[in-house]
Amino acid sequence: MKLIRIDQEVWKFLMKNAVPLEDTPNSALRRLLGIDRKKTGKSKRGRSSRTRTDQTAFLLPVLEILRECGGKAEAKRVIQQLEDKMKDQLKPVDHERLRSGQIRWKNTAQWARNELVTEGYLSKDSPRGVWEITEKGREYLKRATSRSQPAGAAVAQ
Repeated sequence: MKLIRIDQEVWKFLMKNAVPLEDTPNSALRRLLGIDRKKTGKSKRGRSSRTRTDQTAFLLPVLEILRECGGKAEAKRVIQQLEDKMKDQLKPVDHERLRSGQIRWKNTAQWARNELVTEGYLSKDSPRGVWEITEKGREYLKRATSRSQPAGAAVAQ
């Protein structure tokens, strides 16, 4: 991976054209420049990357669950509801155990939670074992769900 420096104007353009919670600066540039990754189906570790559910698929469902729970909930409850909410998206490999003993999709959900905290959509100061949506997370969820609603449809709050 190479390090490049860009000016503020280019950074703003990238952010304007990036898909929140999905794009990295690299993926936004690849899309904008029309550069496709070679479809090898292998991750850096040599395992198939197309067989498991991607971490980004967990982001909106986590935010939706927290909104439905009044803004915060114990991690265990979020994970339980996430399994039901994502049952049609989870693949057989997601239900396998990792070397650590944890089920793969639950591990991926934890990493998704970390990403949401890093982005400011979940509180970094909530008590241990409690996931809490921030105002920034509520605003993002409102925008994201309104884009996916048909014209004139109300978004449940």
